[in-house]
Amino acid sequence: MPELSPEKRLLLDEIENISTQMKDIASAIFDEPELGYQEFKSSARLADFLEANGFRVERNLLDMPTAFHAVAGSEAGPKVAFLAEFDALPGLGHACGHNLFGMAACGAAVALARHLPAGSVHVFGTPAEEGNVKNAGGKVPMSDAGLFDDMDAVIAAHAEGRTILKQQLISRANLEMDFHGKAAHAAGAPEKGINAMDAAALAVMGINSLRQHMTHDVRIHGLLTDTGTSINTIPEFARLRYGVRARRPETLDSTIERVVNCARCCAEALGCTFSWRHSAHPYYTMRHNMPLLHAFAANLDLLGESYIEEVQSSYSTDMGNVSFKAPSIHPYISIGGAHLVGHTPAFAEACRSEGGNKGMFTAAKAMAMTGYDVITDPELRKTSRDAFNTPDVD
Repeated sequence: MPELSPEKRLLLDEIENISTQMKDIASAIFDEPELGYQEFKSSARLADFLEANGFRVERNLLDMPTAFHAVAGSEAGPKVAFLAEFDALPGLGHACGHNLFGMAACGAAVALARHLPAGSVHVFGTPAEEGNVKNAGGKVPMSDAGLFDDMDAVIAAHAEGRTILKQQLISRANLEMDFHGKAAHAAGAPEKGINAMDAAALAVMGINSLRQHMTHDVRIHGLLTDTGTSINTIPEFARLRYGVRARRPETLDSTIERVVNCARCCAEALGCTFSWRHSAHPYYTMRHNMPLLHAFAANLDLLGESYIEEVQSSYSTDMGNVSFKAPSIHPYISIGGAHLVGHTPAFAEACRSEGGNKGMFTAAKAMAMTGYDVITDPELRKTSRDAFNTPDVD
């Protein structure tokens, strides 16, 4: 095993010193799961922890009540940001590990801040990563507001069954499409009605017919969620909720256009009016910054943690949007074994286990050491920025 430098040994010692507090906070967040934009207790626990450890904390960031920005160090010099997630899933609670890895980001930041040779360390509390609430994706308005633009590195980590450096994530959008018709008695005066449900059903068939003309990376999936309540009344309203995914943002945009046009034409064909909206912020694919990822891998080697280099997947996260604004990485850390699959009861159980705590500490240590590398190594900052400035999505 490669040998730890004295400076990195100090970082690991700091995380050991706060390990009990980290476990307690992660457990408290697990025990009181909160959905996106409602994570008042979870966000406060992390922000209070950072504030108690010398960070300057701005809460209610961008008018998002559970978002925050914490900073320690000097405005001059290199800047490293860690991102903390803390929302839960409906019915499953913390079956994605945000209780652990939000805490890992904060623990890494505290350790680094106590031995910061220059520059500054930042933590952004990022609400609503899970795409199950209205306007989900707290990192998207942060990215759009330019909060990450001057960061030398943005580092996040996520729970998984296995430790994986790089998952090939894809872009994602959630759409709501509304059809407005005209109610009438289905038997007595059907000629006076305009059936919104039929228009929506026709749209479902039309959208399905698009699938054979899409590239292999595109996913389209949806539901008819609202329509009439009486079989004697022609439905005057129907709503489709669809998810659209694609590898590249430009493919996502063109696919959205085709799906919406298909639905609009079906509405017009049956005389309905039509409208649509994004029900969550679109998530972009992840631009993995390879120099930063290699530095993270070297630190996993120092910790004796084995890992997989790359895995294909169809997951999506708003961390992708951040990666279009600054050099960014989003590795995955094992919390118990390859049998674990996210968004399941078994994964939730792992998120309050000793295996989960071990994964949290591994993530915190590797994140802190990688942040230290960025702060102290001008060549790493240059190569990661050069990689970021290349136009191709990895």
